[in-house]
Amino acid sequence: MKHSNLRVTMDINHSNTICFIKHCKAIKDSHFTRKRKLPLHQLLLSILSRKGRTLTMEIRSFIKSIKSKISISKPGYLKQRQKLNPEVFLELSDFHVKNFYKDRTMVQRLKGYLILAVDGSSVNVPNTAQNVELYGNASHKNAKPQAQLGISCLFDLLNKMIIDCTINKWKFSERNQALLHIDKCNSITGEKPRIVIFDRGYPSGEFFIDLMKRNESFLIRIGATVFKKEQLAMTADDEYVNIMFDKSRLSPHKGTQTADKLAKTGSIPLRFVRFTLDNGSREYLATNLPMEEFSTSEIVYLYRLRWEIETAYNVLKNKFFIENFTGTKPIMIEQDIYATVYLCNVMHDILLDAKLEFNIKNHQKYKYKMEINKNIAIGIMKEELIRFILEKDKGKKKEMFDKIIVEISSNILPVRNGRHYKRTKGQLSGTYSNVNKRSF
Repeated sequence: MKHSNLRVTMDINHSNTICFIKHCKAIKDSHFTRKRKLPLHQLLLSILSRKGRTLTMEIRSFIKSIKSKISISKPGYLKQRQKLNPEVFLELSDFHVKNFYKDRTMVQRLKGYLILAVDGSSVNVPNTAQNVELYGNASHKNAKPQAQLGISCLFDLLNKMIIDCTINKWKFSERNQALLHIDKCNSITGEKPRIVIFDRGYPSGEFFIDLMKRNESFLIRIGATVFKKEQLAMTADDEYVNIMFDKSRLSPHKGTQTADKLAKTGSIPLRFVRFTLDNGSREYLATNLPMEEFSTSEIVYLYRLRWEIETAYNVLKNKFFIENFTGTKPIMIEQDIYATVYLCNVMHDILLDAKLEFNIKNHQKYKYKMEINKNIAIGIMKEELIRFILEKDKGKKKEMFDKIIVEISSNILPVRNGRHYKRTKGQLSGTYSNVNKRSF
């Protein structure tokens, strides 16, 4: 049995447990106890199989896929959705990812470390007064309001797993959310050594102190105006510096807990790394990783791995279409987001098995390094996963899943490193581009 097959089967079994069913009840304990046209397990499946079409077509397609003769109205379906706790999909994702990290044969590390990154992103949501009030207005002053929420993710750059995800107001403290992710991490990955990478929006004296108190290994890009004194004082491209929390750094926080924390700490030793980009500009990184373990070039390589979290957000937004919501109410928006996070983790888990399948069959066959087409993989998963879940016969389930892996592994793309394209302004292609079509 494939590794991902086993974990998806475990997810299905977990979704039938008493604790999970109890967690599903968003409002009343009596919900999902009576026999309805659309029972709980089918309601969950309908959300996971969603393809972003009109609700009437979604319901019609789902009823056909489960081979049912019942008729479900849109109001009846939406009423059932409003009884469902959105966080059950996050629980399902946590359960799946936790089981992934228990599989020692699949988990990739670098020098024994998990390589993780934290970043936030904005998500446009239906523009209702309720959503503007709850999540915030992202529009400029005097412009038409645009409801928007913020999500924050802790992402495994090597294994492509979203370890944790939170839904927040449009304006939120990314540092606070990062610390919440880190505090949760051990419960998902186990106590495996890790390095957490951050972009330039995160560094601050207080944040460094919080990370060091947690004994976290970290790597952070520093903006041009942050810790400028230490940047200018560097005499080499890689050296240890001592960040002093003097009066100039305490005064902006006067009378706050932050000022007390900085004053009590006094100073912190960090390693600063300076490197030059292809365009000639200089960038600075701060880390507590020792020189004896990671060279300058390895530190730069680690930071460049951070781009994978940007790719993950691209997959969520432009492959899974996370902003294409079932309805306008916050409860359904959050259901759709967490369900998409779960599906993204399942997809990457399946991709790892498909990659192994491809490597075994096609070792040294191609001129270029090949990678599996994620867009096609998502489409296949959306089409076939519901059939796999509904199948009761274990032998047929295994056969179905193996076919999914084989089909995904046969859709590949070449990786041509070092390609550059001249950027042009304006919209050059039509609305329906031939090179960016949806897979479902």
